[in-house]
Amino acid sequence: MGKAYCTRCAKRFPSQQALQQHYDDSPRHYRCDICGFDGSTWEKFLQHNRKTKHRVVCQGCDDGEGIAWIAGSQEYLVHLKEQNVCQACEEHFDSSSNLHHHQMVHLPRSIECYGCYRKFSTLPAMIIHLESGACPSGIDIVDLNESAAMCFQWKAYLHEDYQNELLNRVDLLSKYGNSVYPFKCPECDTRVTKLSGLLQHVYSDACNQSLYEGKIAKLTKWLEKRYSVDEE
Repeated sequence: MGKAYCTRCAKRFPSQQALQQHYDDSPRHYRCDICGFDGSTWEKFLQHNRKTKHRVVCQGCDDGEGIAWIAGSQEYLVHLKEQNVCQACEEHFDSSSNLHHHQMVHLPRSIECYGCYRKFSTLPAMIIHLESGACPSGIDIVDLNESAAMCFQWKAYLHEDYQNELLNRVDLLSKYGNSVYPFKCPECDTRVTKLSGLLQHVYSDACNQSLYEGKIAKLTKWLEKRYSVDEE
């Protein structure tokens, strides 16, 4: 009789080496090489690794079947970079830019709206909320544009042809349509249609301008001060 026995498959093997080969080849065995856990299905093996952290699971790999990687290994780090992987939810993205935008959904909601009780994960997201006109405070895109044009640093991020119109509360979208680009990045001169687009641009690390440094930082501090005064 065989010296080794597989209880799950009810088979005997001539040696421990043969039994190990059976474990490695059989679709009924998914073994953890850290603790010896033996999952009867791939999903149970993945669940084991998620619980114990013996391996890093990436469910987005292998067409959704998932792959268990050695945490910190060069192969895993290359995989994260090449496949633009979100480590929070294991989803893969076509570009690093798409990954960056996606990762915002995992951020804590700590940015309080200027005008209401709602909180947002990023400042650009909060500004989009206000620009939409959905805030019960009544603050909208015209208010924000006026405020941006009032800041003493306005020349750094606003094209001079539009400052007076924004100060006079002209709705640029209604007057000109979508082709108007009054805002610009102080660092790379990228032009955008809305204040939220400008803040999103610098938040995305598309250039060296930071959301909380330099002239944009002065703008964000001015907006916060202006609306906190209005609330008092």
